[in-house]
Amino acid sequence: MSVDQFKTKGNDAFKVKNYREAIDWYTKAIDLDPSSEGSGALYSNRAASLTSLGEFNKALDDANNCIRVRPDWLKGHFRKGVALESLNRLDEAQRAFQDALKTEPANEEVQTRLTAINANIKQRNEKSTPQSCKTPDEARIVGNSLFGQGKYEQAAVFYTRAIELTSGNTPEKANYFANRAACHQQTHSYRQVIADCEEALLIDPNHVKGLLRRAIAYEGLEKWQQALEDYQAVNRLSPGMSNVSQGVLRCQRATRN
Repeated sequence: MSVDQFKTKGNDAFKVKNYREAIDWYTKAIDLDPSSEGSGALYSNRAASLTSLGEFNKALDDANNCIRVRPDWLKGHFRKGVALESLNRLDEAQRAFQDALKTEPANEEVQTRLTAINANIKQRNEKSTPQSCKTPDEARIVGNSLFGQGKYEQAAVFYTRAIELTSGNTPEKANYFANRAACHQQTHSYRQVIADCEEALLIDPNHVKGLLRRAIAYEGLEKWQQALEDYQAVNRLSPGMSNVSQGVLRCQRATRN
């Protein structure tokens, strides 16, 4: 049988809500050509079947495969958003629906989903307190969401909670310090930026974001040589970042004057 024949069988099974059979047919079709653009619809259909069965992690995998072969198609991003929402990963679902809208800005179904997600995230953030967060990741997620809304001081409080809940000097803890530094950077609290970046760098001396944010803070305090050294360190670790190259040039000019 051909890909189209397998797909038709899968569609017929899906229509009568025989999702397990539909998955089997879509899988047979995908196996014939798993990386073609045409397989995008098959991954999308299988994701829909898996979602109907409550197998959301597998549906997410298929949605990502759909995006891989057809990145500019709405369906993959939509299926990803639905799977993530079902897994209660609201912030990631929000981004997936936003990506879907980039492909079809007028799509009403996606707009409706995104509006609902935005309301749920807002409600969650309003109800959340640092003490209500019982894991570092829970605090990080709220912090990230608040940061995205421009609520930098509130976000910093949740990153502080993530730090408090993290035992040992783990890479995640370094990230939380760097995240809190980003909040201080937005409010131009440069000395606090430097303090948090140094905590991150004690854990990971090659923490790129820690070095970069400290460079920006040093530059804000007109400590040109220290800023230059950090920018150069970032350049060595992660070459090609245009904002870093520009920072190097600014500091070099400042040290010559």
